[in-house]
Amino acid sequence: MKSNGGYLIIESILSISIIVILSTMLCSLILFSTTLKLNVEDKVELQQQASDISGHIKELIGKSKGIMSIQSKKKELAYGSDETFVDVISIKCKYRNDNELQSSTIKDKELSLKVDTNKLFINTLYNNGVSEPGGYEIGNYIDNVYISMSNQGRCANIKLALSKNKQYYETKFKIYIKDFEGEKL
Repeated sequence: MKSNGGYLIIESILSISIIVILSTMLCSLILFSTTLKLNVEDKVELQQQASDISGHIKELIGKSKGIMSIQSKKKELAYGSDETFVDVISIKCKYRNDNELQSSTIKDKELSLKVDTNKLFINTLYNNGVSEPGGYEIGNYIDNVYISMSNQGRCANIKLALSKNKQYYETKFKIYIKDFEGEKL
């Protein structure tokens, strides 16, 4: 009698090889789709954050009477021209008139970036221009805030750079200051 043992071993090895290849392909497909899903979720979250943050910034700067000062990341006062964007950590907005009493309930406000936590805050300012403790957090994942001024300080061009888990998003928008009082920065 002839023995078919050789054919069974070959068939077993071939079957196991096909199963391993299909399992590897299936695991790779699952890993790829999971990574893609997470990347899309991060990108959508960054877009939503940028939309929310830009709404807060438009309200803060648009309803002010002008921008009092801009502080760059190099800890110096900086003023962006029409063409150049300045990387900033603080934008102080004027809400009080110069002739209003010091005890007025209207206070100036500041948009401040906390670089170590990548968070953006709105703070109210004391009469001497120093930020009050605390503040209102308006966004996460902020890497940089850029600003340039145009139209003699009546218009602010803002650029936000956000990132999360190697996903990057950048948005630009223009804000017109309706009740502008003051001089060009």
